Amino acid sequence: MSGHSVPSRRKAQRRAGRTQHTQEGHPLAEYSTPDPLLTPAEVAAMFRVNPKTVTRWARAGKITAIRTLGGHRRFRASEIDRSLREMQEMDA
Repeated sequence: MSGHSVPSRRKAQRRAGRTQHTQEGHPLAEYSTPDPLLTPAEVAAMFRVNPKTVTRWARAGKITAIRTLGGHRRFRASEIDRSLREMQEMDA
């Protein structure tokens, strides 16, 4: 017998019954939206900044980030578009 174990069926059933939540603890179903999600690199290209800057903005609460199950940040396109328009209006 090899040293690798196969996850038990009971453990898999418990995982399947769990509700996934956002970072704030709200069920993901509340946030299902057809709004496309953008990566930090895509947002950075729109604002002409480094992707690290976008991550800092998210940590500072300047823009709202959604976390994927893998822990990566994603941003709602509608919010980013609105922020971009506001910045352009301030520059005009």
